[in-house]
Amino acid sequence: MLIISNSLLPFGSDYYAINLFGIIFVKHSRSLTAVQRNHEYIHTRQMRELLYVGFYILYVLEWLLRLAIYRNQSRAYSSISFEREAYGHQADLDYARHRPLFAQWRRATPR
Repeated sequence: MLIISNSLLPFGSDYYAINLFGIIFVKHSRSLTAVQRNHEYIHTRQMRELLYVGFYILYVLEWLLRLAIYRNQSRAYSSISFEREAYGHQADLDYARHRPLFAQWRRATPR
């Protein structure tokens, strides 16, 4: 997984990293812990399964649907199936090796 330290991405002061097509962009002032790298690697696995573009389409559609339901950006984000899986397993540094296909939809994972 390629990690690029830069001053442009991600936008906004609340964010430290963004995963774009399996490449992690991290703000210069930040570094990723093993748990954060694992979280992003889980997203990379999700992206590969859905051929990258499919991941982004489904991610945005699910976020918009949950935003309409909850009317709260934070709650909408934390309830996205992709995020529930990544947060639920980020501390298991071995998870990506034994992760079943399409695990984000198999069952809800705790956040």
